[in-house]
Amino acid sequence: MKRGRLIIGIDIGTAKTTIIAGEAADEGLSIIGHGAVPSKGLRKGAVISIDDAAESVREAVKAAESSAGIHIKAVHLGVGGENVETFLSHGVIALTKKEITARDIESVIDAAKAVAIPFEREILHAIPVGFSVNGHNGITDPKGMGGVRLEAKVRIVTGSSTSVQNFVKVCEKAGLEVIETILKPLAAGEALLTEDERALGAAVIDIGAGTTETAFFHEGNLCHTHVIPVGGSNFTNDIAIGLRTPAPEAEKIKIRHGCAMLSLVREEEEIEVGYAGDRPPKKVPRQYLIEIIQPRTVELFKLIKEEITGRGLHGMLSSGVVLTGGGSLMEGVDIMAENILDLPVRKGSLNDAGIETGIISGPAYSAGAGLVLYAAKEIFNEQRSIGGKGQANIISRVKAWASDIFSD
Repeated sequence: MKRGRLIIGIDIGTAKTTIIAGEAADEGLSIIGHGAVPSKGLRKGAVISIDDAAESVREAVKAAESSAGIHIKAVHLGVGGENVETFLSHGVIALTKKEITARDIESVIDAAKAVAIPFEREILHAIPVGFSVNGHNGITDPKGMGGVRLEAKVRIVTGSSTSVQNFVKVCEKAGLEVIETILKPLAAGEALLTEDERALGAAVIDIGAGTTETAFFHEGNLCHTHVIPVGGSNFTNDIAIGLRTPAPEAEKIKIRHGCAMLSLVREEEEIEVGYAGDRPPKKVPRQYLIEIIQPRTVELFKLIKEEITGRGLHGMLSSGVVLTGGGSLMEGVDIMAENILDLPVRKGSLNDAGIETGIISGPAYSAGAGLVLYAAKEIFNEQRSIGGKGQANIISRVKAWASDIFSD
């Protein structure tokens, strides 16, 4: 049976390495499998051991290959971290033909990319914000128009060359070719936000194990990113110290009983805490746990609020905030975020972008799913079949897959 084009997204996170496999054909995109294993060789979103990280990638590849019944050779790699920066650039070219072609649009974007950046940085994305033809602004797609001068305003996204190349080396060490690198917050926005939300302005906050990454969207485009070196592992460490329990036990307690707000917990509630060695487990009030978690939650969202207010972004977020990542599963985290950020907040789901409702049970997969959707959108754009039937099939065929993977 003839296969379509395989699209493989890989998200190498601090806690988990995830691979999601998609298949693009004329009728749309079908997600055909996934693999997820605990990560090794990473700390706070950065590679600290290429060999260990590569071992995790190989394990995730095997799981995804088994799930999808394919052989994985090349991937679209998600990158993030503290070293991502964005800025606006401007490109202009003279036109020699009667009509603007796709090649002209590519050329003017290349002109905007021809800017001086520090040697230790590399361009991850060049995202068109708007075009101008013969001085007429506000054009979103100049193809087919006539003129003698084409200008483009482009948002340039750069990352640390060292950080990006370390992740590329991890994939290569695992026997994979990296087709392209994609900013993970950008991919998460692709998976979790509707077009209206991106147009009106929204933020996606991805609470991972080692870091919390925020992507800000306005007028349909990414406009800013921000990373805080605080994530789920900090909550786990706080619990381990506060309850004097081993880290693995603290992680289980966080997942089973964690809550971001003391006011949501009844006084009579108790939890069982296990200890190291031969000490028997002991029951303690659940409030003890929440008294540890709440201050860290407040700290996290206050840091994000400082970035929003300091950058003047509050008025640009009319659609509010979407939470994702494993940390977003904690009870009350959305309420706490709304109280502190003074913005509408919801927990993200691929259904919010027209995909499966059950996906909310697996927010840690949103970046990986977004990588596949983002790459598929690029492919369909290239083939001029992203709209109409093509896009409808992307959504409908992902629904069936998502319900199978995330229903357990």
